[in-house]
Amino acid sequence: MSLSIVQYLLYYTLASSLVVPVIQVSEKTRRLRIHALIALTGILSFSASAALLYSLASVGETEFYGGLVVHDSLSALILLGAGLSGLLVFIPSWSIGYEWSTRPALFSLLPLTLFGLFFLAGARDLLVALASWLLVSVISYVIVALPDDEDSRKASARYIYVGTAATIFLGAWIAVNAVLSESAGLAPFDVAPPLSVKLSALAVVLLLTAFGFKTGIAPFHWWLPSVYGRANGVAVAIVASVAKLGFIAFLAKAFIYSARGAAIVEPGLAGDVALILAVAAVATMTYGNVAAMTPASIRAVLAYSSVAQIGYILAGLAVAFYLYPIDARFSQLAIAGVALQTLAYAISKASLFSLAHFVGDDIRGLRALYTNRAASVSAGILLLSLLGVPPLLGFWGKLFLFIPMAKYSLPLLVASLINSGASSAYYIRLLREASRAPEEPSKIPREALAPLILAGLATVVLGLLSPIILYTFTR
Repeated sequence: MSLSIVQYLLYYTLASSLVVPVIQVSEKTRRLRIHALIALTGILSFSASAALLYSLASVGETEFYGGLVVHDSLSALILLGAGLSGLLVFIPSWSIGYEWSTRPALFSLLPLTLFGLFFLAGARDLLVALASWLLVSVISYVIVALPDDEDSRKASARYIYVGTAATIFLGAWIAVNAVLSESAGLAPFDVAPPLSVKLSALAVVLLLTAFGFKTGIAPFHWWLPSVYGRANGVAVAIVASVAKLGFIAFLAKAFIYSARGAAIVEPGLAGDVALILAVAAVATMTYGNVAAMTPASIRAVLAYSSVAQIGYILAGLAVAFYLYPIDARFSQLAIAGVALQTLAYAISKASLFSLAHFVGDDIRGLRALYTNRAASVSAGILLLSLLGVPPLLGFWGKLFLFIPMAKYSLPLLVASLINSGASSAYYIRLLREASRAPEEPSKIPREALAPLILAGLATVVLGLLSPIILYTFTR
């Protein structure tokens, strides 16, 4: 019965996205915000579906469509974060979207993105993975271009180019995976060596490359600052905080499934794969943190910060992969860290990228927060969460990553701690600007203030609930 409710709510999300383009744009529909209201009901329906799914997945894997889609605590929690992020980015879209000539497309694609994430995050079949990957990818390209200005069009063109490269590598991974598993499932280590060891290594490289292009893993990150730094802040908030979650969830689950077979096929293979992930993680977080220290653009700092956050998440996957056959409980702790760190990243970026649209791209625009105590405190909470200050959500994400990391590799732990400390340089820089009085009187519009305050509250509440959330991963 509960599974049926999840599906019905999900189908309503899809229906809301399909209804919006059918409604004729007129003065009345514009005045009543009909398109936006329908999209909001779809987002709320998805959020309710994700909440129910998390309650089900917390006691075990939940299968849909004969096992083609399988959700566990990791993917369900990330979907819940996607629903929350969707609500946060919807608030500025309510007014900004109606300034765009493409507004029906915006309010149609918001719930459609969430619908695609359900399948991408839970894909257990290669064809489902490919179809949902393409759906969410194409939606992302269109959303970046929706403001229809020159910068948005250029950013979208570059995003399409990078996304195409990522899809090519994903297709190659799917082909290798199908040969290895002799099926359409996500199980690249299912056959016996020696053939499987070589092909499995190739599969890891192809998968990491595909997601490197898609999420900004070094050395495939070069596109992210120019896309995030050039496109409209609200559009970037949707892509960076909502759409990206599905790709992170799929990457995590693909490696988790792989870890289950790696120890059976070749015990030494787990160490090699974890080493590749760890090296990529250190390179990614180091580059992101160093590059974020100097830009005068808010969106550029947030973009490089996004690269660094992906580095922490990738380090957690390395730990989870290596420890799975050795100590499954510590592996689950690392997976919980990945989920919470992803959640902290999405909530913060959903509101901060939107804020950048309203205060201007110059970092001095943050001084507008000085005139509103609630806005400045909320922005401080989000930045401190990304830094990892207790008891905020980002602290628990890093804590659950770093504890099992000590069992896997002290050098990786030291590198992660150094990077986490180094990130304080630019986070404190942003906080310092937000605490300074503006040179000219300025005011934060409600469209930016509301998601900022809600995101701050969510970060505090989820931080307090994180020990309870951990229980659903390690029980």
